Amino acid sequence: MSDTALIIVDVQNDFLPPSGSLAVPNGRAVLPVIEELLAPEWEWGLVIASQDYHPPSHISFASSHPPHQPFSELVLPKHDSRNATYTQTLWPDHCVQGTTGAEIDAFLGKAFKNRGGVRVVRKGTDPRIEAYSAFEGDVVPNGPSALTDFLRDSKIERTVIVGLATDYCVNQTAISSILSGFPTALLTPAMRGISPEGTAATLTALEGMGGAIIGRDGNGEGWRSQLHEWLK
Repeated sequence: MSDTALIIVDVQNDFLPPSGSLAVPNGRAVLPVIEELLAPEWEWGLVIASQDYHPPSHISFASSHPPHQPFSELVLPKHDSRNATYTQTLWPDHCVQGTTGAEIDAFLGKAFKNRGGVRVVRKGTDPRIEAYSAFEGDVVPNGPSALTDFLRDSKIERTVIVGLATDYCVNQTAISSILSGFPTALLTPAMRGISPEGTAATLTALEGMGGAIIGRDGNGEGWRSQLHEWLK
Protein backbone atom coordinates (compact mmCIF):
# COMPACT_ATOMS: atom_id res chain seq x y z
CA MET A 1 0.00 0.00 0.00
CA SER A 2 2.99 2.32 0.21
CA ASP A 3 2.37 3.26 -3.41
CA THR A 4 -1.24 4.34 -2.73
CA ALA A 5 -2.58 7.71 -1.59
CA LEU A 6 -5.82 8.14 0.31
CA ILE A 7 -7.41 11.42 -0.85
CA ILE A 8 -10.09 12.77 1.51
CA VAL A 9 -12.17 15.41 -0.24
CA ASP A 10 -13.68 18.44 1.53
CA VAL A 11 -14.90 16.98 4.83
CA GLN A 12 -15.44 20.49 6.20
CA ASN A 13 -17.99 22.05 8.51
CA ASP A 14 -19.86 23.93 5.78
CA PHE A 15 -20.47 20.66 3.92
CA LEU A 16 -21.72 18.80 6.99
CA PRO A 17 -25.21 18.74 8.51
CA PRO A 18 -26.92 20.02 10.49
CA SER A 19 -25.53 23.55 10.29
CA GLY A 20 -23.27 23.69 7.24
CA SER A 21 -24.18 26.41 4.76
CA LEU A 22 -23.89 23.89 1.90
CA ALA A 23 -24.49 20.68 3.83
CA VAL A 24 -24.44 17.36 1.98
CA PRO A 25 -27.39 15.17 3.04
CA ASN A 26 -26.25 12.52 5.55
CA GLY A 27 -22.71 13.79 5.12
CA ARG A 28 -21.67 12.94 8.66
CA ALA A 29 -22.05 9.24 7.83
CA VAL A 30 -18.65 9.33 6.13
CA LEU A 31 -16.79 10.25 9.33
CA PRO A 32 -16.51 6.84 11.06
CA VAL A 33 -15.54 5.12 7.81
CA ILE A 34 -12.81 7.67 7.08
CA GLU A 35 -11.61 7.42 10.68
CA GLU A 36 -11.26 3.67 10.20
CA LEU A 37 -9.24 4.24 7.02
CA LEU A 38 -6.79 6.28 9.11
CA ALA A 39 -6.09 3.34 11.43
CA PRO A 40 -2.60 1.74 11.30
CA GLU A 41 -4.07 -1.27 9.45
CA TRP A 42 -4.18 0.87 6.31
CA GLU A 43 -0.58 1.65 5.43
CA TRP A 44 -1.12 4.48 2.95
CA GLY A 45 1.89 5.97 1.22
CA LEU A 46 0.25 9.38 1.65
CA VAL A 47 -2.93 10.76 3.16
CA ILE A 48 -4.17 13.94 1.46
CA ALA A 49 -7.07 16.07 2.71
CA SER A 50 -8.49 18.67 0.34
CA GLN A 51 -9.93 21.87 1.77
CA ASP A 52 -12.23 24.24 -0.11
CA TYR A 53 -10.78 27.60 0.93
CA HIS A 54 -12.49 30.56 -0.69
CA PRO A 55 -11.79 34.27 -0.30
CA PRO A 56 -14.83 36.48 0.34
CA SER A 57 -16.67 37.42 -2.86
CA HIS A 58 -15.55 34.23 -4.60
CA ILE A 59 -16.92 33.90 -8.13
CA SER A 60 -19.00 30.84 -7.16
CA PHE A 61 -20.96 32.70 -4.47
CA ALA A 62 -24.45 33.91 -5.38
CA SER A 63 -23.79 36.87 -3.11
CA SER A 64 -21.12 37.99 -5.59
CA HIS A 65 -23.72 38.26 -8.38
CA PRO A 66 -26.83 40.07 -7.08
CA PRO A 67 -29.72 39.60 -7.64
CA HIS A 68 -28.96 35.98 -8.58
CA GLN A 69 -29.87 33.36 -6.01
CA PRO A 70 -28.05 30.27 -4.72
CA PHE A 71 -28.38 27.17 -6.90
CA SER A 72 -29.14 29.20 -10.03
CA GLU A 73 -26.77 29.23 -13.00
CA LEU A 74 -24.99 32.14 -14.63
CA VAL A 75 -22.94 32.36 -17.82
CA LEU A 76 -19.62 34.04 -17.06
CA PRO A 77 -16.48 34.84 -19.06
CA LYS A 78 -13.50 32.61 -18.40
CA HIS A 79 -10.88 34.58 -16.52
CA ASP A 80 -8.07 33.56 -18.88
CA SER A 81 -9.89 34.09 -22.18
CA ARG A 82 -11.28 37.11 -23.99
CA ASN A 83 -14.13 35.30 -25.70
CA ALA A 84 -14.81 31.96 -23.99
CA THR A 85 -17.58 31.58 -21.43
CA TYR A 86 -18.72 28.88 -19.04
CA THR A 87 -21.81 28.17 -16.95
CA GLN A 88 -21.27 28.70 -13.24
CA THR A 89 -23.55 27.16 -10.63
CA LEU A 90 -23.97 29.74 -7.88
CA TRP A 91 -23.70 28.57 -4.28
CA PRO A 92 -24.38 29.99 -0.84
CA ASP A 93 -21.26 31.49 0.70
CA HIS A 94 -19.26 28.55 2.03
CA CYS A 95 -15.79 27.61 3.26
CA VAL A 96 -14.66 31.22 3.50
CA GLN A 97 -11.04 31.55 4.55
CA GLY A 98 -10.60 31.97 8.29
CA THR A 99 -14.14 30.88 9.20
CA THR A 100 -15.32 27.88 11.19
CA GLY A 101 -17.17 26.67 8.10
CA ALA A 102 -13.89 26.26 6.22
CA GLU A 103 -12.34 24.11 8.93
CA ILE A 104 -12.01 20.37 8.52
CA ASP A 105 -14.41 18.55 10.86
CA ALA A 106 -12.98 18.43 14.39
CA PHE A 107 -13.65 14.68 14.75
CA LEU A 108 -11.65 14.03 11.60
CA GLY A 109 -9.01 16.55 12.61
CA LYS A 110 -8.30 14.53 15.76
CA ALA A 111 -7.96 11.39 13.65
CA PHE A 112 -5.49 13.25 11.42
CA LYS A 113 -3.38 14.21 14.43
CA ASN A 114 -3.44 10.66 15.76
CA ARG A 115 -2.21 9.31 12.45
CA GLY A 116 0.25 12.09 11.67
CA GLY A 117 1.65 13.12 8.31
CA VAL A 118 -1.65 14.14 6.69
CA ARG A 119 -1.06 16.74 3.98
CA VAL A 120 -3.63 19.43 3.15
CA VAL A 121 -4.45 20.67 -0.35
CA ARG A 122 -6.30 24.00 -0.50
CA LYS A 123 -8.41 24.78 -3.55
CA GLY A 124 -10.68 27.59 -4.70
CA THR A 125 -8.32 30.21 -3.31
CA ASP A 126 -8.38 32.40 -6.44
CA PRO A 127 -11.51 34.62 -6.32
CA ARG A 128 -11.85 34.37 -10.11
CA ILE A 129 -11.79 30.59 -10.48
CA GLU A 130 -14.09 27.75 -9.42
CA ALA A 131 -12.13 24.65 -8.41
CA TYR A 132 -13.89 21.38 -7.60
CA SER A 133 -10.97 18.97 -8.01
CA ALA A 134 -8.31 18.51 -5.35
CA PHE A 135 -5.87 18.36 -8.26
CA GLU A 136 -6.60 22.06 -8.87
CA GLY A 137 -5.34 22.99 -5.41
CA ASP A 138 -1.95 23.61 -3.82
CA VAL A 139 -0.22 21.46 -1.23
CA VAL A 140 0.32 23.46 1.97
CA PRO A 141 2.33 24.68 3.82
CA ASN A 142 5.01 24.23 1.17
CA GLY A 143 2.81 25.29 -1.77
CA PRO A 144 2.16 26.10 -4.41
CA SER A 145 2.73 22.54 -5.58
CA ALA A 146 0.42 20.80 -8.03
CA LEU A 147 -1.01 17.62 -6.51
CA THR A 148 -0.14 15.46 -9.53
CA ASP A 149 3.54 16.39 -9.25
CA PHE A 150 3.48 16.00 -5.47
CA LEU A 151 2.04 12.47 -5.74
CA ARG A 152 4.55 11.41 -8.38
CA ASP A 153 7.46 12.89 -6.45
CA SER A 154 6.22 10.86 -3.46
CA LYS A 155 6.28 7.62 -5.53
CA ILE A 156 2.49 7.31 -5.47
CA GLU A 157 1.05 5.10 -8.21
CA ARG A 158 -2.62 4.67 -7.17
CA THR A 159 -5.31 6.65 -5.36
CA VAL A 160 -8.33 5.85 -3.20
CA ILE A 161 -10.80 8.73 -3.04
CA VAL A 162 -13.44 9.44 -0.37
CA GLY A 163 -15.35 12.46 0.95
CA LEU A 164 -17.91 15.07 -0.12
CA ALA A 165 -19.77 15.52 -2.36
CA THR A 166 -19.79 12.49 -4.64
CA ASP A 167 -21.43 14.28 -7.56
CA TYR A 168 -19.25 17.41 -7.41
CA CYS A 169 -15.81 17.63 -5.82
CA VAL A 170 -15.28 13.88 -5.36
CA ASN A 171 -16.28 13.37 -8.98
CA GLN A 172 -13.92 16.01 -10.33
CA THR A 173 -11.07 14.79 -8.12
CA ALA A 174 -11.57 11.25 -9.38
CA ILE A 175 -11.66 12.41 -13.01
CA SER A 176 -8.41 14.32 -12.48
CA SER A 177 -6.80 11.29 -10.85
CA ILE A 178 -7.81 8.98 -13.69
CA LEU A 179 -6.74 11.44 -16.40
CA SER A 180 -3.41 11.89 -14.60
CA GLY A 181 -2.79 8.17 -15.07
CA PHE A 182 -3.38 6.92 -11.53
CA PRO A 183 -5.44 3.74 -11.11
CA THR A 184 -8.27 5.12 -8.99
CA ALA A 185 -10.76 3.58 -6.57
CA LEU A 186 -13.77 5.24 -4.96
CA LEU A 187 -15.00 3.89 -1.63
CA THR A 188 -18.73 4.55 -1.59
CA PRO A 189 -19.38 4.01 2.17
CA ALA A 190 -17.02 6.96 2.76
CA MET A 191 -18.76 9.24 0.24
CA ARG A 192 -22.08 11.06 0.08
CA GLY A 193 -23.62 13.08 -2.73
CA ILE A 194 -26.03 15.95 -3.13
CA SER A 195 -28.64 13.82 -4.88
CA PRO A 196 -29.16 10.06 -5.37
CA GLU A 197 -29.57 10.58 -9.10
CA GLY A 198 -26.39 12.62 -9.38
CA THR A 199 -24.48 10.12 -7.28
CA ALA A 200 -25.59 7.15 -9.38
CA ALA A 201 -24.76 8.92 -12.63
CA THR A 202 -21.36 9.95 -11.28
CA LEU A 203 -20.39 6.43 -10.24
CA THR A 204 -21.51 4.98 -13.57
CA ALA A 205 -19.51 7.57 -15.50
CA LEU A 206 -16.38 7.10 -13.39
CA GLU A 207 -16.60 3.34 -13.74
CA GLY A 208 -16.81 3.86 -17.50
CA MET A 209 -13.56 5.84 -17.32
CA GLY A 210 -11.83 2.96 -15.54
CA GLY A 211 -12.44 3.89 -11.91
CA ALA A 212 -13.02 1.07 -9.44
CA ILE A 213 -16.22 1.47 -7.42
CA ILE A 214 -15.89 -0.27 -4.05
CA GLY A 215 -18.76 -0.95 -1.65
CA ARG A 216 -21.52 0.13 -4.01
CA ASP A 217 -23.54 -3.01 -3.24
CA GLY A 218 -24.05 -1.72 0.31
CA ASN A 219 -22.93 -5.05 1.73
CA GLY A 220 -22.11 -3.75 5.21
CA GLU A 221 -18.60 -4.86 6.10
CA GLY A 222 -17.84 -6.14 2.60
CA TRP A 223 -16.06 -2.99 1.52
CA ARG A 224 -13.02 -3.85 3.63
CA SER A 225 -12.27 -7.11 1.82
CA GLN A 226 -13.03 -5.46 -1.53
CA LEU A 227 -10.61 -2.63 -0.80
CA HIS A 228 -7.89 -4.99 0.44
CA GLU A 229 -8.31 -7.00 -2.76
CA TRP A 230 -8.00 -3.90 -4.94
CA LEU A 231 -4.88 -2.82 -3.05
CA LYS A 232 -3.03 -6.12 -3.60
